[in-house]
Amino acid sequence: MPIYKYKAVNGNGIGKNGAIWAEDYRHAYNALYARRYYPTEIKKMYFVPRKVSPDDLLVFFMHLHFQLKCGVSLNEAIESFSDLRENRILDATVADISDSLNKGEGIGNAFEKCRSVFGDVIAGLMKSAENTGNAGDIISNVLNFLKLQINWKNKVKRAIAYPIFIAAIALTILISGIGVLGPQIAALIRDCGDGKMPLLTDFAINALPEIAKIIIVFLSAASASLPILLRVRKGKDLLAKIILKIPKIKEFVIKISLWQFCKVLHIAMEAKLDFMSAFDLALETVKITPIRDELADIRDDITEGYKIFESFSSKEFIPVEILAAVRIGEEGNDLGGSFGHLSESQYDEIMFEIRSFGRILSAGLTIFTGFVFIFILCSLFYPIYSYVETVGA
Repeated sequence: MPIYKYKAVNGNGIGKNGAIWAEDYRHAYNALYARRYYPTEIKKMYFVPRKVSPDDLLVFFMHLHFQLKCGVSLNEAIESFSDLRENRILDATVADISDSLNKGEGIGNAFEKCRSVFGDVIAGLMKSAENTGNAGDIISNVLNFLKLQINWKNKVKRAIAYPIFIAAIALTILISGIGVLGPQIAALIRDCGDGKMPLLTDFAINALPEIAKIIIVFLSAASASLPILLRVRKGKDLLAKIILKIPKIKEFVIKISLWQFCKVLHIAMEAKLDFMSAFDLALETVKITPIRDELADIRDDITEGYKIFESFSSKEFIPVEILAAVRIGEEGNDLGGSFGHLSESQYDEIMFEIRSFGRILSAGLTIFTGFVFIFILCSLFYPIYSYVETVGA
């Protein structure tokens, strides 16, 4: 269904800009009129990105959290949302939720219909808010989860930004040096020397560009095929297997997946969901198939009557700290609290590893940059120096 952006005036004469899902112009006009908006302009939007980022969701839930703290009802908070990021998908979706609430539908059902935008986890949590009446606490927990999720992703970006910048400069200098000086040095040796090119210089001028072409073709093919692989289940499984074969990346991916699982499990149990319902909801956050399958096996074991600690034991991806938290939580009848403390310690560990990874990557690429400069000096400038020395003699 297409999206129409509009400018309108409400019954109080206040201007309103926004977006709305509608089959055509007439349906958009009728839907706005039903809200008591009097449109002055309606335009169909083309090339609208069909995605809502975590940053956009953060803005929305920050708005809800603030409004609820000020004593505004949830319905009014949703209706008053103004998307400052100009994400028309989110704007139109929130308008749909507001319409559903105004028609008397429950908050859970309203978010359930927008599951494709908000995701299974948020839709499930808002469903529990309808059943338990603690929407404020759940929205606060969702907001906290989104902040943490965005924070670790930004930390990763910052950790690799500087090393990538340094590597890009080094490669640019290397490519420029070979491209500009290479042919001139070859001509100099051919015309003024004995015609015999040093081995390292010959490698830099003749072999290295060919190797670079092969690498570029390979990377281009990999970049082009990656989006296709991510759309196919077998492709996702293949990428997951490759990722889990790389030791350091494997550890990091497992920690991130299990942190998201434990955090959502904690939030869901705080929202008064029973353990199995909370488990199913948390399972939706795990996208790596082998990890997800193992957690699904744990769920099946619990369903068959095994104790929770026994079900988590002897699993490939379940670390000792999760086993300890499950045992303590099960014995103390406070699994929600145990998973809450566990997710906090997991997050601290993830942040530490990201910082360590950034430092190691920076050091490694700094060494690589130094190697590039030495290589240029030895392969390109040394023949020039030798030629000048020969002519001077």
